[in-house]
Amino acid sequence: MKKMYYVLIALLVLLLAACGSDSSDSNDEGANEGNGDGQEEVSEDEGDDEEGESNLGTRSNPLPFGDTITVDESIYDDESESYDATVDFTLLEVIKGEEANQIVADENQFNDEPAEGYEYVLVKVKAEVTSAETEDYYLFLDEYDFKFNSDSGDVYDNTSVVIPDVFTGNAYNGGIVEGYFANQIEIADDFKVSYEPMFGSSVFFEVE
Repeated sequence: MKKMYYVLIALLVLLLAACGSDSSDSNDEGANEGNGDGQEEVSEDEGDDEEGESNLGTRSNPLPFGDTITVDESIYDDESESYDATVDFTLLEVIKGEEANQIVADENQFNDEPAEGYEYVLVKVKAEVTSAETEDYYLFLDEYDFKFNSDSGDVYDNTSVVIPDVFTGNAYNGGIVEGYFANQIEIADDFKVSYEPMFGSSVFFEVE
């Protein structure tokens, strides 16, 4: 009988120890859940930053002047098979007002003077093909790949004008095309320029 008594005492001690262990595990889980909430808040903040970066180059969030942006493009072979490529674009210089008007007038005697209330604007851009799935075919780029966009939301029609060092050329993987594109713009318009890729959305740039 006395032996049975000691066995019951031992079982009771083991039972109490087991209950204490479960309580400790529950507290640890609660602490971990609390830490998890804090980590989720940090992740949300980082997500907002990443979303802002992903929207860079849109009309509402144009690329700051002088910065570089990478754009997806396509290169085509003689059989119209496409190859993925990436191109880095950087605006280098913007000339407008009387200086731009004089450059246009000096370049070709048949260039028209700007319409009343307008002025010529010349924008210098550098484009570098930074990657391509092909080494045998090139990407063709020219001044008509760019548009001038007014602050009011209109897209300017292209002006036919002869300018020096025009932006046009062929670039294989690693190649660079650099030069100017131009248009007539309303004086004092807070305009932006945009690159129009073959596929995908336009990429917008600040000009100052």
